[in-house]
Amino acid sequence: MTTRIAMLRTLMRERDINALLVTQRENVRYLTGFTGSAGSVIIATSGRFVLVTDFRYQEQAKAESPGTKLLIQKKDHFSAIRTAAEQMGIGNLWFDESSLTLDRVKTLRKLKLKLRGTKDLTAELRQRKDTVERALIRKAVRRAEQAFRELTPHIRPGATERELGLRLEMLIREQGSRRLAFDIIVASGRNGAMPHASVSSRRIRTSDLVTFDFGAEADGYYSDITRTISVGRPTARQREVHGLVLRAQQNAIYAAAPGIACAEIDRAARSTIEKAGYGKQFGHATGHGVGLMVHEAPTVAAISKADLKEGMVFTVEPGVYIPGWGGVRIEDMVLVTQDGHRVLTSLPRDL
Repeated sequence: MTTRIAMLRTLMRERDINALLVTQRENVRYLTGFTGSAGSVIIATSGRFVLVTDFRYQEQAKAESPGTKLLIQKKDHFSAIRTAAEQMGIGNLWFDESSLTLDRVKTLRKLKLKLRGTKDLTAELRQRKDTVERALIRKAVRRAEQAFRELTPHIRPGATERELGLRLEMLIREQGSRRLAFDIIVASGRNGAMPHASVSSRRIRTSDLVTFDFGAEADGYYSDITRTISVGRPTARQREVHGLVLRAQQNAIYAAAPGIACAEIDRAARSTIEKAGYGKQFGHATGHGVGLMVHEAPTVAAISKADLKEGMVFTVEPGVYIPGWGGVRIEDMVLVTQDGHRVLTSLPRDL
């Protein structure tokens, strides 16, 4: 935590920010270790640092954030933030424009706080995972993969999407995850044409393609994996589309290295699918960052302005979705290393 705070202060100095209010839950946890649902941090470049929370989390904050100065609110959270700012001698207090609502900004300004908006500096730091974060992400990957391996014998004709989804959730929790990374997707047959299909009561049939999108958790960090498999012998077209998506994914992963534009990773996957005539059937981004949130920076898309940096963890998940027929998506998690990349997932990708 000390290293992360020092890195944030360096960013603040570079942007001419003397004091910063951090309110997003994941950012507060990243800087302090505090996991409660009510907490804000005020950090100054002068060296002062305060965690604001309420009575419910007083003991928890002491245990999770040892050495951090605590301010327990007496009236309400906003008044406590003003008190902390006054105690720290702060004039202008900068805040993250993407996580503090307009209503809350108005409330704080009514309390005579001088606020100025900025981009999310903490989220910028969070893009590059340190060794602790990488280990937790790997654990989340292992939990999800082991759960899916145990599910595989149950994927057979007659089982419903809902039954498989519930079983996979149970298996993920049995691996040690306190929560799912997101609602599990089980999309069979024509339902596979919907990238984010809801789990339904549809029964799996012989010759169906079934797409599973799932993720586990490890101490607040997540994984995100997708596999599309056939129930029974795949048809020629199923093999064709699956093989295309797999080639697109492999081309994108192969291109990953420090300094490479995220848009270039997207282009590597998208151009492969477009050349095969399925460009209109691939309408979402190629990937996204994963960490304390399932979807976080960087975004791997054509419109992305970011470049890959060592320590980033992101997904590569191209897909082809054909209404009335079904769909194929394959998703793996990739770590950017000093001289290239490492794929963190290991589940087989074949049909």
